[in-house]
Amino acid sequence: MNTWAAPPQPPPLPVPPRRVRRDRPADALADPPASRFPWAGRLLSLTLALWLCATAAADITSPRIAQPAIARLLDGLTDTRGLLSAEDARVREAATDAAPRTLIEVPGFPVGGTGIPREDVLSGTPEQWRAILLDQAAALVYRDGTRPFAQAGEPGGRPLALRLLDEDLHRVFALVRWLPAVATILLVGLTLATLGPVQRWRALGLATGIGGAIALTGALAAMLAATLAGSDGTLSGEAAAVVATLARGPIIQSGAVTLGGLALWWSARRPVVDDDVEARLAAARAAREARRRAAAGLPPRAEADATRAFVDSDRAPD
Repeated sequence: MNTWAAPPQPPPLPVPPRRVRRDRPADALADPPASRFPWAGRLLSLTLALWLCATAAADITSPRIAQPAIARLLDGLTDTRGLLSAEDARVREAATDAAPRTLIEVPGFPVGGTGIPREDVLSGTPEQWRAILLDQAAALVYRDGTRPFAQAGEPGGRPLALRLLDEDLHRVFALVRWLPAVATILLVGLTLATLGPVQRWRALGLATGIGGAIALTGALAAMLAATLAGSDGTLSGEAAAVVATLARGPIIQSGAVTLGGLALWWSARRPVVDDDVEARLAAARAAREARRRAAAGLPPRAEADATRAFVDSDRAPD
């Protein structure tokens, strides 16, 4: 009889469950065809487009952006460089005879209440005069609209396009943009709360992409119309260049929103990978326990539990 027993063999390691790649089941998007893009998503597209348009209008009419644009339009409207060259001698003579800190008006400049400080006239160049004069005029037109033109004897309706970049309009857009913003936030919450775990992200991404595309189309259409209407070397060409410059911000903003929404929609359309994390963690713990018992020369836990159960049943009274 062989008294040498073979050393216990470690049990085979448990195989963790496979990651199964499958398409989403039909019940994950089990909705009637009419509700694949629900009404909340449609309204979300519209409110998001309005929010983007109102935000773009508020940004364009802000002083930081509007005043340089007004200065450029005034430069094309008044030919400030040519006017200063023609009036150079008169402006210097008026500055020589004026008292210190006097504002020297430029004859023929159509914006009333503007001028060049005497010290800048005496020490500066006509190009520096031009920058000072246009900055002052842009600030006045932004604040008062076309009234400075009437003060200078110019008809108030002549620079009517400049009213689109005034301070009053900026206040309106800065206030109005909060209405579609609040509506958009509420509709996002409604979409997330009422749809399933898969469809909610598809609907949200699609609505975001459509809303951004609407605003992007409007910005591109405005830039294209201004480009086609303007011609080089004319006031309309200068206005077209200003519009094209102002449209860059809304194009970038709405384009980023569109791409983000489409990326979310595309990501939500990808197949699901089933991965039971708890099962995989349990399998890893069982494998680690089996290796520890085998290294200690102990039988597998299943055999130990079976032996313990047999001994307990044998000890139990009949």
